[in-house]
Order: sequence, then structure tokens, then C-alpha cells
Amino acid sequence: MHRIIGFDTETFYHKSKKGGGFSITQMGDYAYLHSPRFDNYLITVADESETWAGHPRDFNWSSLDDNTLVSHNEHFDSGVYERQVELGIAPIIHPKDWFCTANMSAYLCNRRSLEEAAKFLLDVVLDKHARAKANGKTADQIKAEGWWDEMVRYGRRDAVTTRELWVKHGDKWPEFERALARQTSRQGKRGIQIDVSKLVDYIKTAHTMLKDCEATLPWIAEGHAPTSPKAIAERCRASGIPSPPVKAHEGEEAFDEWEALYAPRFEWVANVAKRRSINLFLGSLETIKERLTPEGILQFRLKYFGAHTGRWSGDGGVNMQNPRKEPLYRDDKGYLINEPDRLKEIDKTQNEGKPLPGFVTASLDLRSIFIPRPGKKMIVSDLSQIEPRVLAWVTGNQELLDMMASGQSPYEAFARQQMGWTGGDMKKQDKDRYALSKAQVLGLGYQCAWEKFIKLAWDQARCDVTKDDPEFVAVLNEDGEPILNKDGTPKMVSGYGTFSRKCVKEFRANNPKIVALWKHLDKAYRDSVLDGEFSVELPSGRSLYYRKVAREWVKHFDEEKGGWRNRLCVRAEAIKNGRLMRVPFYGGMLTENMVQAIVRDVFGFHCLELDRNFGDGTVLFTAHDEAVNEVDQSVSAKDVQDVMSQCPEWLKGCPLTAEAKEVPHYLK
Repeated sequence: MHRIIGFDTETFYHKSKKGGGFSITQMGDYAYLHSPRFDNYLITVADESETWAGHPRDFNWSSLDDNTLVSHNEHFDSGVYERQVELGIAPIIHPKDWFCTANMSAYLCNRRSLEEAAKFLLDVVLDKHARAKANGKTADQIKAEGWWDEMVRYGRRDAVTTRELWVKHGDKWPEFERALARQTSRQGKRGIQIDVSKLVDYIKTAHTMLKDCEATLPWIAEGHAPTSPKAIAERCRASGIPSPPVKAHEGEEAFDEWEALYAPRFEWVANVAKRRSINLFLGSLETIKERLTPEGILQFRLKYFGAHTGRWSGDGGVNMQNPRKEPLYRDDKGYLINEPDRLKEIDKTQNEGKPLPGFVTASLDLRSIFIPRPGKKMIVSDLSQIEPRVLAWVTGNQELLDMMASGQSPYEAFARQQMGWTGGDMKKQDKDRYALSKAQVLGLGYQCAWEKFIKLAWDQARCDVTKDDPEFVAVLNEDGEPILNKDGTPKMVSGYGTFSRKCVKEFRANNPKIVALWKHLDKAYRDSVLDGEFSVELPSGRSLYYRKVAREWVKHFDEEKGGWRNRLCVRAEAIKNGRLMRVPFYGGMLTENMVQAIVRDVFGFHCLELDRNFGDGTVLFTAHDEAVNEVDQSVSAKDVQDVMSQCPEWLKGCPLTAEAKEVPHYLK
């Protein structure tokens, strides 16, 4: 008789803030599972009538054959089992399937931990004290201290709860989603080949760059650490600017905005940004090196349904969802190059196929260390400008859809429709205007304000929308007339952001359907405060949920008045930066979430089709709307592109296109 069996493993771990820790989070799957310290001292299984708990060597493994296994972290538990097979402790088993209830609960309610999923879906409170107490304890130590029975009860309870989650809610998890979760887990276990010699060279160069950059920070000579909050706060006060947001509280994005706003005006802020970029880059390199297999393979984790929209997110220390796009460039003085004019010159030479400018003495491209295995080739494919295409489809901008269907990119179509472009191939004939169009299409459709648009324009299109801003501009009243000082002269303020403000204003005036969508979603969301839950039905059939909607006071920085202020807004639960948080939503952000959720479903469809057409394991990993594929020599880029260009039936009328190219290593 077929059974559903909960399966859980307990292994030795030691989390330490002082270093020397031993956990899968700190080390990655391969290094942890293959360490001499690895010990799977307990497994627990549970079916509808009984549970079993004990050491893996004592278990009747054949009892799992032809049955459905469920684990709350199948990637880890199946990895532990596979290691036991390698060690000769467990035999090869043949379950009917092995599902992950952590992935299931992430899909159903944005909760991944067993404790949170059990509370939300089963109204069961789990006591995780035993697991916390096991930190740094071997099985022998737990037994000697007299609480082994408590550990066994804890394991049994986890297996029983995992099974109950599946029995009561598994039918709500569609097969399409199960397949995506299964594919995601397999990608991480298979891993990707690394160019080890290049990796080692990059680490050496980045170390030198970091040391040179830190020497430029004014407070280093005073004996402070590079990231000293006290030293940075004092420098902010002296410069007359607010201290940077605390990333742990306000999020990474708020810190990025602070850097973008003040780096152009203060050299020391620019150097803080440089130091941060180098340090993050170096940390990624060193983490990769520590986690390699003897064959130079990097195993990794991607988190299925890791974002509120359903998109994947990075996990386990190496963020394969967002590997750095742009290389780090070092100049002839040994410093990081991040100035817009010099980066633009570098981009120009690269686009024209010319050597790097003479002031560049090193180029560190993180993506170039990811290479195909021997005998295989790599084809990188992505959905071309998918978000603006979907936004036009959602808002019914038929003129723009028709122009894109005729072969024009969304950026050129937008420029013809709203920027007065009447020439030929805009990307070739007017690169600056093309970049501006791209920046507006990618940034302004989601209600982006002028301050944020400055950063987005540069990040998305290398477009500096501040370069022609006047130093000062007159302050105008509501009638557009200058406000005068007491002496009769016009009152003047900084002209920084003048053109960005103009772009935002014109975009909103020219795109009433997009603005109407913002307003519609914003009103519906705010009205849902009464019920506490808001949902958006997607064309694929799934829904995007916002739970525990409520009006709350939050802090924000008031640029005009200066300083942090409290603001009443409507917040809801959402996954942000890998955590379930209270997030303030508004019409533009809800629009962005809806579009990205639709794009995620389209892309998921393509990922499964790629594996179906070219074999399991074709998709090495994904990064947003891009699939990095490893294929046989007989598969061409066109073959991959054809699969990626298919449009799901539920998105009929949206002019999807894809690009695919064979590459020697991963490219942006």
C-alpha cells in the first residue's frame, strides 16, 4: 500500500559568532557533508500510524521504496541521505517521489521555516528549543547530558508535522510549481564548473584593491575601522548630511539610495561606496573558493519562491540569482573605477570591440569564472525586455504592442511613441537617446520618483540624467512664477535633479493607462485594510497575496525639510531581503510586483521546457529572466532561442522574444 512518509534528519552543527563554526550555512553543502566532522546521528520517519527514530545504520531503508517522502528542506535531507549512501551507511532507495514542504509552504503562505509554516497552516506551535540546545553538541554529549530522549521527541515531532503539512495542503501546490521546485534543487546539487586559476588571481588582485581603497578614508588615519559607525556619523555631521540608514533595519536598498544621493557630492562617500563594492566582490570570490569540490565544481542553492512575487532568490552564501553584472575595473593608481564618465568610456570601447582604455589596469569579471564542463558548451538565454512587454500587455497599450510585434524593441517603440524619434535604428544612430528611453521604460513604469530615477537610470542604462542639470534653479510658485527674496532677487535652490523631475512628470502625463493601474491597485490595496488581506489574480491562474494589511507609522527621510520623519502608510507581509517583513506598498510597487510575478511564471514555463527539450540538467541556474544552460555540442543557440521565444497560451498577444548565444563562459 502506498504511504506518505515524513522524513527528517538531525546532524551535528556548531554556529559560532567567533569563527570556527561548522554548519551548512557557513560552509555550503559539499564542504559540510564531506567534512570529517559531519555526523547524521538521528533520522526520524513518520507515516499515518507510527514513527521511527534512530541512527541511519539501524533503519530499514527498504520501507521507503515506492512511497512518497516529504521533508521540510528536501534539498538538505536528501543530500544527507546521499552522503550516507557514499559512506556505505545507507543503501540506494527508490521512493515514488520526494517533496519539500518548505517549498510548498513558501508558495502557499510565504513562510519557509517549519515553525512558521506549522503555525500558519496547521495552527500548531512547535518547540524548537531542542534544536537550538544541540548547537555544538555531538550525539554522545547529548546522551551524557541526559536529554537524548528530548532530542528524539523533537525529531519525531518534526517528521509528523512535515507529513501533516503535506497531507492537509499538498493538493494546493500545483504540479507546475512542484516541477519548478524539483528543478531548482537539482540545479544546486549538480553545480557549475569554475575556472579555478582565474578565481585565485582575482582574489589576490581584489585584496590589494581593498587595502588601497581603505587608505583613502579620512578616519583610517585616526585609528578607526573602515566601517566605524561613529566615524561615519561624525563625517556626516561635518558634511551636513544625514547618517546612512542602518541596513539591518531599513534594508540594503535604503543604503544604496543614500550612497547614490551623496556620492556625487562628497568624495569620502564615493570612497565608502568603492570600499563596499570591493569588499562584497572579494567576499563572493572567497566564499566560492571555500566551497569547491575537488573537481572545481561549485554546488549552490537557489531558493524556490524566495521572493514575494514567486521569483527565485539566492541562498546558502553564494547568490547565483544575482552575480555581479559589471566587472570591477582598477585604474592606473590602483583604485576602483566607479565614476560615470570613465565607466561610460569603458562601456563604449567594449561595445565597439576595442581594447580597454589605457587608464584601466585590471578587469575582474566575476561571471567569467563560470565555465562549461569539458565536452559541453554554454548557451546563455534570456527573455528580451520582458517586463516592459508585459506591462504594455497588462495596460492594453496596443500601439506599443504592435510596434514591438513588428520587431522594434520596447525602448525604440517608446521613443517613437513618446520621445519624437523618427529615425532608423535608434540604438545605432543615437545611443544617448536610446539609453534615456531605456532608463525611462525600465524605471518610470513603477511610479519611480525623481531621486530614485537618477540611480536607476545609471544602473539600468548607464544614463547620467544629471549631467546637464544647472547648478541653481529658481523656486516657482503654483502659477509657475519665481518666488522672490526680500531684496527682489529670485529665490534659488540646487538644480540637482532638474532633468530627472522633468522625465518623471512627462512620463506620467503621457502614460495615463499606467497611472490608472497604479491608482486602481493602490485603492484596492488600501481598501483591503478592512479585511486584512489583498490579492491580485495573475493570468497564469495563481494569485499574488498580501497578508496582514494594516495602516502603520514608518520612518522616512524628508529631503526637503531634512531629517527623518514619521509617515502613515499601509503595510503588509512580504518577503524582502530573504526575510518575511512588514513592507509599505503603493500603486507603483504593486504594479511592479504584478508584472514581475507574471514574468516569473513565463520564465518558469521556459525553464521546464528547456530541460524537457534538451535533457535534465540543461538549465545550470537562473538569474532573474536569464537561463544559463549547459548543453551537448549538437545543440545550437537558435535551438535554445526557439524554446525561449514560445508564448504560453495564457499570455496570448504579448510579443515575447528571446536571445541566446553560445559563450566560452558566463556573460552578462
